[in-house]
Amino acid sequence: MDTQLTVGALAKRVGIRGSAVRFYERQGLIASRRRANGYRIYDKQVIEVLRFINRAKALGFSLEEVREILTLRRGGIEPCDCVTTTIERNLVAIEQRIAELSTLRRQLRTLVKNSKRKRHADEICPILSDAAPNVAGRRKRKEG
Repeated sequence: MDTQLTVGALAKRVGIRGSAVRFYERQGLIASRRRANGYRIYDKQVIEVLRFINRAKALGFSLEEVREILTLRRGGIEPCDCVTTTIERNLVAIEQRIAELSTLRRQLRTLVKNSKRKRHADEICPILSDAAPNVAGRRKRKEG
């Protein structure tokens, strides 16, 4: 195995696009050096960092959370406590989102069941006119 890899070789080994490698470098998650011809070169240790980033992202970690973990590790601090705390925080957020989606699903099912009502002249659509105010309010907050 080469000890130094170009963007393309690194991307191929990890199974990501070269643009992702450059993005992670711009984000400060990995570092490169430049050859005389201007090409970026990476040490082989970057492979494991990129694999870690991909695993963390697949598990719902944000890039900021990944950055925090990598910073701890690079500073010689074992990051597992930080990882556990992040997982617990993300689980709470996921449970909250599941509850919100379950409520929304019930509300949408109710709207479909009640969708046969005739329209009044001043209504755009009676299905949405009958929707609970908290459904519309929640959507507006998220969009705004």
